[in-house]
Amino acid sequence: MIHGSCLCGAVAFEIDGELTAIQLCHATRCRKATGAAYAPELLGEAARLRWTRGAERVRTYRAPLLSEPPPYVKAFCDTCGSPMPAAIEGTPFVNINAGVLDDDPGTRPAVHAFVAQAACWHEITDRLPRHEGRPPRA
Repeated sequence: MIHGSCLCGAVAFEIDGELTAIQLCHATRCRKATGAAYAPELLGEAARLRWTRGAERVRTYRAPLLSEPPPYVKAFCDTCGSPMPAAIEGTPFVNINAGVLDDDPGTRPAVHAFVAQAACWHEITDRLPRHEGRPPRA
């Protein structure tokens, strides 16, 4: 069981089961949503996510669709703005920002995504695979 929470502590969740490797997403929307060079994202099964505190405080923002589904959806705490797990439309998964996890997820970064949109001020220095856009599905 992996636990996560927001900055102010109003929202907490737990997720059971295996999580994917962490994808470091450099897409413009992910950068803007996190305020960082990339979003460290991993997936878990939506059916295995349970809100343990503050589910009523979670809000979602659905960005206009740019080119192909699924649309970009950001879930966040309405008090502190921390990113919270967000359902990925049309899939059985939730997208989780690794920075809100309170426990070791048992997985590590494995790939850079959308490097064509990477911030001009950030240099990728590791040897993880890089994809100009979305990585191919395994």
